[in-house]
Amino acid sequence: MRIVILGSKGGVGKSTIALLLAKQLCSLGKKVLLVDRDQLGYVSWLVRIKGKGLVASTVDNEEGDYLKQLDMSNGALTVLKFYGDGPRFYNDIKNINSNKDLLESLQRRYKDVIKIKHDFVILDNKSHSFPSSREIELELKAYLSLYPGTPSYRVFVTDSHKIDIENSLYFISTLDRKVNENKLGIRVIAQSFVINMVPPQRMGEIEEQTRSLRSSFDSVILLPFLEELYGFTGEVKDIPNLKEINKLTSDILKFYDDPSKNFKRSF
Repeated sequence: MRIVILGSKGGVGKSTIALLLAKQLCSLGKKVLLVDRDQLGYVSWLVRIKGKGLVASTVDNEEGDYLKQLDMSNGALTVLKFYGDGPRFYNDIKNINSNKDLLESLQRRYKDVIKIKHDFVILDNKSHSFPSSREIELELKAYLSLYPGTPSYRVFVTDSHKIDIENSLYFISTLDRKVNENKLGIRVIAQSFVINMVPPQRMGEIEEQTRSLRSSFDSVILLPFLEELYGFTGEVKDIPNLKEINKLTSDILKFYDDPSKNFKRSF
């Protein structure tokens, strides 16, 4: 299963949610591949991947040090720095698109990575990522060529500001339209909406305001603002365990165990 972390705004904790999910799945004995598709590469930086990402290494014809396997208590976590090299991101995409040999080299390298046994691949993304955009399509097509029909579970992340929640819902409706227009073999089976960094004193208020969303998502998760998570720089194994992430993980596992469940979509 592919767990795709998405959002319409940067700085709302998408990468942190990706890591929290990865850790929780590993604690349940699952094998997780976390692919850092964000050009800023926060996840890669956090796990101490210091070299160039897969794409930059391919463009520069270097072996690269873009993969790291972490020791976890039960499962296994592998992190791939796919992008994450900052300003060169767009030039790298342009070079890959215009050079067949580079494209084939990238696909070959990535397929070598995804042949590592995994139950889940978690994909961390920059804001406003659409599967039809070339930088996402590069990864997506290569993965689905090896594992066609793999189901996807979408996790949308926003903060608690009303305008950001509204923008997220608009982004989701646009995303759904683009997915329908572009036949990329994507099989979305479920989705959750995570409202992150909610001020503790506003939890009840935000829960009431977003009650109507529960008919459109398989789960709506509210995460309180936690100082120890904001700008976290420690080891992945030291990220706090949160009951809200346990709930989200449980929701995802229901569809992992039974992917025939109905997908809620009403935007």
